[in-house]
Amino acid sequence: EAIANYRKAILLEPDYSEAYTNLGNCLVDMGEFKKAEKSYRMAIKLSPESPELHSNLLMLLGSMRYSADQYLTHAKNCADFIAKKVNKAFTTWPSTATPDRLRIGFVSGDFRSHPVGYFFEGLLAELRGSSLVLFGYPTYEAHNDEIGASIAQSFDYWHPITDLDDEQATKRIHQDNLDILIDLSGHTNKNRLPIFAWRPAPVQATWLGYFASTGLPEMDFIIGDAFVTPPEEEAQFTEKVWRLPDSYLCFTPPSFDIEAGSLPACSNEFITFGCFNKISRMTDEVVAVRAEILRRIPDSKLFLKDKQLANEDCRQQVASRFATHGISAHRLILEGSENREQYLRCYNRIDIGLSPFPYGGGTTVAESLWMGTPVIVRKGGHFLSHIGESILNAAGLSDWVAGSNDDFVNKAIEFSENIGRLTELQQNLRKQVLSSPLCDAKRFAKNFER
Repeated sequence: EAIANYRKAILLEPDYSEAYTNLGNCLVDMGEFKKAEKSYRMAIKLSPESPELHSNLLMLLGSMRYSADQYLTHAKNCADFIAKKVNKAFTTWPSTATPDRLRIGFVSGDFRSHPVGYFFEGLLAELRGSSLVLFGYPTYEAHNDEIGASIAQSFDYWHPITDLDDEQATKRIHQDNLDILIDLSGHTNKNRLPIFAWRPAPVQATWLGYFASTGLPEMDFIIGDAFVTPPEEEAQFTEKVWRLPDSYLCFTPPSFDIEAGSLPACSNEFITFGCFNKISRMTDEVVAVRAEILRRIPDSKLFLKDKQLANEDCRQQVASRFATHGISAHRLILEGSENREQYLRCYNRIDIGLSPFPYGGGTTVAESLWMGTPVIVRKGGHFLSHIGESILNAAGLSDWVAGSNDDFVNKAIEFSENIGRLTELQQNLRKQVLSSPLCDAKRFAKNFER
């Protein structure tokens, strides 16, 4: 219905760039990526100096990764448009070369119950009172949720920049005498990347909230690890790569008191595979791989959960896609989204998780492991497609990383055939994950501080 209305709006006003943008957003949600790309490019053609419109296209190109060169070309074009709005970037800063305590600023639109919040909260709490002085620059109206409040309280200084334009925000940050300014958004929603083009700090880096190069020449570093930013892929970034030990992520477990239940297969007498990522990430290639797994493992089922699956038309569309591969609807469990606590409990209904690709899971993989449900991920060739690989290696589950589609299918078969081994892993997985580098906030904070 929304798509039909945006197309009607475009007919009425062909130069309406916002309509093309929102049409593109809807098409992304529907998994119509090529059509979305065309719509985003039309929006940019109509309003070329809007950084937000470039970010929409870069999010799409970066997530589905048509080619590294295509992505970088547009990222650099976006940086050129941003540079035109910078009157005069800072070239001097009041900070000293050897400060007693480094002053570190973080800019984000996601200091809240959001994947960024889930991976940032624990680190920030551990850094409080360290050798770093911490500045938070939220780019959104304050959120009163539990995680948002915890993050805000952990900063030494909290300076919202929501109501400041880029030049005003830049001058505000420059006055704080920072040594390093870190972007936590990249080209995601509510980012303030143009601020970094003014260079309010002598050293600038991007980390955590995005999965590709920002394209900005003023962004000195991208913070990664050996898995998401391997040496052979450094050419995919305009930034220098700085690798953290173990993983570039540290997951903060939820505060909910949720037990990891017993392996569902023991009572169901069949294997339930599952994925709680957005349906839009389920490409035709992913459907084919999952259908092959269901064909090769009789009586197994696939549990998918996403807000779009609350809609009957969407459920029928998903069932139809599997039917073309000979998989009947009764092999599928399709449910809409719930609040986070209810959603986490649903992992107790899955034996083995199947991460999508190339846009794989990050938060969903970490949450699944914490709930005792192991996940198979597919290794890719760029940052985003490596995130699950990084998480599994940090959690001590490197054997759950598949190197190809055939390997993905074979691992699903192998792991599902040994119920005893799967049960033992499920029973001990939360303890294993909590004691691993993936959740060791103290260890991660020391590495980050160093």
